[in-house]
Amino acid sequence: MSEIDELTDWIANPPINRGTVPYVLILNLEEFTRSKEGMEFLKAFADRLDELFAGRGCRLYRLSLASLVMTVSDQEVLVSGILSDTKMQLLRMIGRQLPDYFGAVDVNRITQIIDLRRERPRAMETVRRLAEQAANVDQVSNMMDMLLLEHIVRIEAAHKQWGDARFADLFLRSQQIALYEEGKPLHPVMSEFFASMAALRQHLLVGVDMRHNKNVFNQMTVTLDRIILKAIDAIKRPEQRASLNINIESVFSSDFETFERKSLNSLRRFNFEFRIGDIMQNFNEFLAARDLIQGRGGTVAIDGLLPPLINVIDLAQLNPNMIKVFWQPGIGPELLRRRGHFDRLRQSGVVLAMARVDDEDGFVTGQELGFGMFQGFHIDKLLSTPAPVPLSEYRGVG
Repeated sequence: MSEIDELTDWIANPPINRGTVPYVLILNLEEFTRSKEGMEFLKAFADRLDELFAGRGCRLYRLSLASLVMTVSDQEVLVSGILSDTKMQLLRMIGRQLPDYFGAVDVNRITQIIDLRRERPRAMETVRRLAEQAANVDQVSNMMDMLLLEHIVRIEAAHKQWGDARFADLFLRSQQIALYEEGKPLHPVMSEFFASMAALRQHLLVGVDMRHNKNVFNQMTVTLDRIILKAIDAIKRPEQRASLNINIESVFSSDFETFERKSLNSLRRFNFEFRIGDIMQNFNEFLAARDLIQGRGGTVAIDGLLPPLINVIDLAQLNPNMIKVFWQPGIGPELLRRRGHFDRLRQSGVVLAMARVDDEDGFVTGQELGFGMFQGFHIDKLLSTPAPVPLSEYRGVG
C-alpha cells in the first residue's frame, strides 16, 4: 500500500478510542518552493516535525516537499498544543534559516487542523487535492529571483512611460464590498482597488518572488500606493465609492496631498484600509492619519483582523469607521465565542465587515454575528459578478 493510500485509508477509518480523538494536521508550504534555500528549508522542517512528534501518537506523511500531512490521535485537550508547537517550530526555523521570510508568511493560513469526527469529507478532499498537485510542486522550474530595489525602479519607470490610464488598465484590479441587510439581496456599496501581483509578475517582474524580501516588499507597496493615488481616477467612476488599502506613511506623502487637492479637499467617496500590523508599529502616526482622513469626510477601516486580536486590542478606542475580519475555513466557532466583542463594536457605531469570504460558511457565520458588509469570491458569485483575481495575488491583505 502506498503512502497516500495508507493516509486516505486512515482518514476514512480513523481510530476512535476512548479518551483520544483523530485529527489531521495539514501544511501547505508551496510558497517556500521558489528558491533553493526554501527547498532546503522544507527538507529540514519535515525532518524536525518527524523528530518532534514521533512519540506523541502522530505520523507524518510527505506528499511532496511542500505538502505535509500529519495524522494525530491524542486527547482533545492536547491537540491544540500539537498545532501551536508546529507553528512555533515553523516560525523558529524561518527566523533562523530564512529571515527574509519572517513576517511575510501567514502561518495561520498555511496550517490547518481538521477534526475527523466532524469533517472527514473535507479532510479527504484536501489531501487528495494536495496529492494531485504534489508532482508539480517539487520542480526546479518554480525557482524565482529575490525582489530587489531595482525591481521597484522598474515599476516606477513603467508607470512613467505608460501613464496612469495604461498602468491602471494593466496592473490595477478591484473587488466589490457588499452591504447585507436581513431580508434584502446583497448590494455592492464600494469597490476595493489594489495592485495585482499576478499582473506585475506577468508583465514587469517575470520570475521574481515579491513576498519574501520583507523590507523591499514594504518599499514596493509604498511605491504602489503612490501610483494608485495618481491612477485611481483612471479606473474609478466619479460617483463610485472606493476603498484603498495603503500604508500609514503614504498618508503623509506629497502624493497624498496632491490626491487630496484633486478631491477638492473632500474624501467622502473614499475609504482607507490600514493593516493592523502597520497600526501597531506606527500607532501615533495612525492616529494622525485617521484624524486627517475623517476630518476630510473619508472613512477609516482596520484591516487584517484575526480572532485572537479581537480580544487583545481595544478596537473601539481606535475609533475606526469599519473593521475587516479575515474569514478562514474552520474559525466559525472561534468567532462565535467573541460575539460579545462584536456586539459592543456594532453598538459603538463601527461597521463590521468580513473579508476573504470564499465559502458559504463564512457568509452564514458573518450574518449570525451581525456583520453588515462582506467581500470575497463567494460574495462575487452571489452578486453575479466575475471574481477579479485570487486574494493571494493582492498586494494588500483584505
